[in-house]
Amino acid sequence: MLKLLSAFLLTVLVNTATAQNLEVWFLDVGQSDATLVIGPTGKTFLFDGGSNGEGSGIIVPKLRALGINQLDIVSASHYHSDHVGGLDEVWNAGIHATVCYDRGDQSWYSTGSSTDYRNAYSSVRQTVTAGQIVDLGGGATLKCISVYGQLSNGQSVNINSSSQHENSCSISWKLEYGDFDMWVGGDLTGGGNNTADVETKAGQACGNVDVYQVNHHASRTSTNYSFVSSLQPEFVVIPCGSNNSYGYPKQDVMDRLNKSSRVIPVWSLSDGVGTEGYVDVNGHVHLTSDGSTYTVTSANGTTFTSHCDEQSLSSVAAGDVVVAEYMANPSRVNDSEGEWVEISGARESEAISMRSLSMTDAGSNSMVFGATIQLEAGDELLVGADGLPSRNGGITPIMVWPTGSFSMADSTDAILLKYGATTIDSVNYTSSYPGGSGISAERLDLLGDSSAANFTAAVSTYGSGDKGTPGDDNDADTTNWSGGGPTDSYIEIISPPMLGQRLEMNWHIARGEYAAGAMYQGFLTQGTTPGITLNGTHIPANLDTAYGLTSVIPGWSGYVPASELVAANTMIPNNNAYRGLTVYGIFVTYKVIAFSGIDIRSVASPVAMIIW
Repeated sequence: MLKLLSAFLLTVLVNTATAQNLEVWFLDVGQSDATLVIGPTGKTFLFDGGSNGEGSGIIVPKLRALGINQLDIVSASHYHSDHVGGLDEVWNAGIHATVCYDRGDQSWYSTGSSTDYRNAYSSVRQTVTAGQIVDLGGGATLKCISVYGQLSNGQSVNINSSSQHENSCSISWKLEYGDFDMWVGGDLTGGGNNTADVETKAGQACGNVDVYQVNHHASRTSTNYSFVSSLQPEFVVIPCGSNNSYGYPKQDVMDRLNKSSRVIPVWSLSDGVGTEGYVDVNGHVHLTSDGSTYTVTSANGTTFTSHCDEQSLSSVAAGDVVVAEYMANPSRVNDSEGEWVEISGARESEAISMRSLSMTDAGSNSMVFGATIQLEAGDELLVGADGLPSRNGGITPIMVWPTGSFSMADSTDAILLKYGATTIDSVNYTSSYPGGSGISAERLDLLGDSSAANFTAAVSTYGSGDKGTPGDDNDADTTNWSGGGPTDSYIEIISPPMLGQRLEMNWHIARGEYAAGAMYQGFLTQGTTPGITLNGTHIPANLDTAYGLTSVIPGWSGYVPASELVAANTMIPNNNAYRGLTVYGIFVTYKVIAFSGIDIRSVASPVAMIIW
C-alpha cells in the first residue's frame, strides 16, 4: 500500500500546477550586494554577486537550498568587486546562466574580480540597453531604467566627470508584477561628493515603486531628495555590513527615507554603524508578492504584509485599529531607545491599511504612517523608538519612529491614533494603568475600550529581560473574534479524486487573528493517528511518506492570501491500481514568532478521500 501510494504521490508532484508568487531574496552578503528574484513561473534573476568569497560562501548555498541549479538571468550592476566578486564563484560552482546582462566593455574597470567575472560569463554576456524589457514569466518583467548614464525615457546624464565614475555607470532595474514595483540600482549616484546626479532623472523615468533597495549601501552619494520624491517607496532595504568602515548607512540618508511626515519600514541586513531610523533584521530578507500585496519576512521571523500602493482602500473608522500594548518605561535600556507601541487590527470584515494614520502623544510629538502595511483583525504592528535589538532591549520592530517624532512619559501620557480629524483609538494612560518599570501594559480585549480596566501588566519576559509580548498575541488576550477561531478552518471538496480526473479542493482559512500574518501548509497524509503535537497544538496527521511528498508541492504552501481561500488541485493518474486507496487532506496555518518559535494558528479537520 505504501509503495503504491508513494508512486501515486510522485505523479501528483509532476502534474500539479506550478504557478507561484513573485519572490525576492535580499541576500546578506555583508558590505556588498546580491539580490535574487524568482518569477511567478520559476524563472530566476540574480543581480550582483557580492564580494570575493561570498559567491561560494553565501550565494551558492542559498541557491542550492532553494533548488536552483541553473540561473536564467544574471546581471552585474557595475564592475566593482563588492558587486561582481562572487559571480564567477557561482558560475564555477556549476550554476550557470542562460544570459548575463551588463554594460559591455565600455570604460572597462579592470581588476582581478572584474576580469574573473568577464571570463566566467564570456559565452553568455549581452550588453543591456536603457529601456530594455526582460520577461521573467507569469507577467513579471524587468525594465532597465539606467545604464552608463542613458535612461529609459531617452534622456541621458553626462557621467564623464563623476568623482565615482564606475558607480555612476550602474545599471538599474524596475521589477514589475501586477501592481507591485521594486527598484534595484547597484551603486547609482545622486550627486553627493561630486558624483554625477543620475538618480534624479532615473527616478523620474522610473516613477513610483513599492520597494526600494537603497543605492550604494545608503552612502551620501545616493538617495537624493528628488529621487526619493519620485519613487515614494513604502518599504526600503539596505544592504550594508556590520560596523563597516564607510559609516553606512548615513544618517542624512535615513532622515530622507524615514521622516515623521511619512514613516515607513526601513530594514538593514545588518546593524551597520548604529545610525538611527532603521531596523536591523540581521540576515536575509524574503519578499513574496501576488501582484496586489507583498509580504516581507526576516530571518528571525519579523514579518508584515502591505497592499501595493495602487490598491483602492476603504476609510478607517473608530476602533478599526487599536493600541494593543505599550512599553513606556523600559528598565533594561534607556527610554529613548527601548520604548515601543504595538498596534493591532480590529476590523473583522477586511484588512486595514496603516497609510495616512497618525500617532500622537499628549504633547506636540506626532508621526504619520506612510507605509501601506495591512492589519487584519488581531494582526500586530510593532513600532519602536529604535531598531537595533542590541540597544533597544532585544526586540525587532517592524518599523521605528524618527528621532524626536514620538515619545512616552513614564507614568502619564497619551497614545492617540488618528485618521485625519477622526480619533481611531485613544489610550490616555496614568499611573493607575497596569505596567511600570520594565513591564508593558497589555490590552485584554482588542474590541473593548481603552480604560485601565481593559489593560493588564505583562508577565512574559522578552529580549534583555523586560516583560511584555512585543509583536505577538498578548498573554491575557480575551478578544472574542466573531469571524474565526482555531477550529474554523475547513476543507471543501470540489471534485473528489477519480481516476483520470482532477482532484480539486478549496481550503477555507479561519478568519480574524488566526489568519493575520500567517502562512499555510497543506498536504495529504495516509493516517491521522497518532498525529503530531507541535508547541502544544495537536495536528491529526502523521508525518509519513505522503506528507513528505505532498508538503513540497508548489502552491500547497505559502502566505495566507487576502481572500483567506486557497484552491488546491492535482490530476489523478488513470491507473486502476489506485482505485480504493484512502488519503486524508489537511492543512494548517501558522506564524513564525521571533521569541517563541512556531505558533499554530488553525488546524483544519482532516477529510478522508477514497480514490475511485
